[in-house]
Amino acid sequence: MKDYLYDGSFEGALTGIYQMFNDRVKAGEARLVSAAFYQRDCFSIVTEVETDPSKAEKVTKWLLEEFGEIGFRRAAYAYLSDDEQYGTYLFCFLKKMNRLGEKGLDFFADQDINKIYKIYNKVCRESHLLLGLIRFVELQSGILYATFEPTANILTLMTGHFKERLSNQIWVIHDTKRKMAAFYDGKEVYIRPLDGLEDLKLSSSEKAYQDMWKTYFKRIAIEHRNNPRQQMHMMPKKYWKFLVEKPQEKFK
Repeated sequence: MKDYLYDGSFEGALTGIYQMFNDRVKAGEARLVSAAFYQRDCFSIVTEVETDPSKAEKVTKWLLEEFGEIGFRRAAYAYLSDDEQYGTYLFCFLKKMNRLGEKGLDFFADQDINKIYKIYNKVCRESHLLLGLIRFVELQSGILYATFEPTANILTLMTGHFKERLSNQIWVIHDTKRKMAAFYDGKEVYIRPLDGLEDLKLSSSEKAYQDMWKTYFKRIAIEHRNNPRQQMHMMPKKYWKFLVEKPQEKFK
């Protein structure tokens, strides 16, 4: 087995695809793996891929020209899944698509096409869910701040929606799992590393609104109809700690 190692970036994966196609690698003969996930063994031949923006751009152009925006979006969104086998899945997907053409996008019976579609779909579902779940709080500084820990690396997919909806506000969306945040200054969005924040102070109005919401939530609850299993079905429990009803200790 021959293994191609890339640096973990999307550009790196596309550069790996370019090199594997150029080397005329057949599906099943080699893997494309992020160096962060790779474990060396005595039997694999390793080729290290040096990320090349020009090669990545050529693959991007090919994807858009041959398979349209939908084809490129599936490849790009699937990358955000953080799936360890993404690179290999993408290579097998594109080898198959190269033969079938754009019509292959709907050929879900094929496992190589279906694998990319499944992880793409998971990313889409989670990003859609969290657009309605992310809760901002107002800090004493007037900045709106929200935390979340998505399974997929979807921070960049969140920004467009909130830039449009909260265009006259300064806000931060913090992915605490990856220690990254989107900062909006009223004009542009910037993605930057951000470690944990301590002792965040809520504004007085935010405290009042949270108290009112907690009281309302408690009053309308019907105790004998409490059904945690159904609640977890509608909203996975991993998201509960970001709800106002579930106190976050870092806010005071």
